[in-house]
Parts: sequence; structure tokens; C-alpha cells
Amino acid sequence: MKKIVFILMILAIFACKETVKENKEQEVMERKVEQVIEHYSNGVKKMEGEKVNGNRHGMWKYYYANGFLWSEGEFWYGERKGYSIIYYDTGKKQMEGSYEKDLKVGKWKLWNPDGSLNKIIDIDQMLTSADSIKLELKPAKN
Repeated sequence: MKKIVFILMILAIFACKETVKENKEQEVMERKVEQVIEHYSNGVKKMEGEKVNGNRHGMWKYYYANGFLWSEGEFWYGERKGYSIIYYDTGKKQMEGSYEKDLKVGKWKLWNPDGSLNKIIDIDQMLTSADSIKLELKPAKN
């Protein structure tokens, strides 16, 4: 009889552990998704994107007050990650490249206001101070 009670107690303990594990997995998987759209006072769209659990996630787009696209870039739960394009207020490309952990990485292309390609800068190489300014680089996070 003691063996049966002991076995039942062991089974009950394992069953409780599985329930706790399932509940924790459900908590992790729950996501609060919110569509964000803001407009300038003149009614023109200013920005649009999606927040997941309060953080920018996925593709975000920002616009000039004249309606032209200013920038579009990817976020991964609050951090810049992936491809990004920045435009002049005329609609022509200004620069494009990739982000990783909120920092620009790899090769970035820069265009002149007339639409002609100005320069390709490899951020993984030694940069001049002028190139750093052109790319609007920010210091690395610790």
C-alpha cells in the first residue's frame, strides 16, 4: 500500500511540473500587438508600424510633412535589425544599408540629391571622420 501511495505522489508531482511548464510557455508566447499610425497636424501620415509588447517590430516607415517617404527600416523587438533606406525630401534615395543590434553594419550606399550614386562605404573597415558624419554613426552601446 505504501508503494502505491508513493507512486501516486510521484505522478502527481510530475503532472504539476508539466502544468507549470505549459503555463510558462503560454506566458512567453502571449504577444500584445498594436498598429501604430501617426499624422502631422496637416493630416499627412508621419509614421506607421507595429509594436509587439510595446517595442517596434517589423517594418516601420516614416514620412516627411510633404508626404514623401523619409525612411523605412526593420526592427526586431525594439532594436534596428535588417535593411534600411533613407530618402531625401524629394523622394530620391539618400542612403541604404543594414543594421544589427541598433548599429549600422556592412556596406552602405550614399546618393547625391540628384539621384547619382555618391559613395559606397564599408562600415566594417576603417572610416574617415567625414564618412562617419555622412553615415550619422552613433557610439556603440556597452
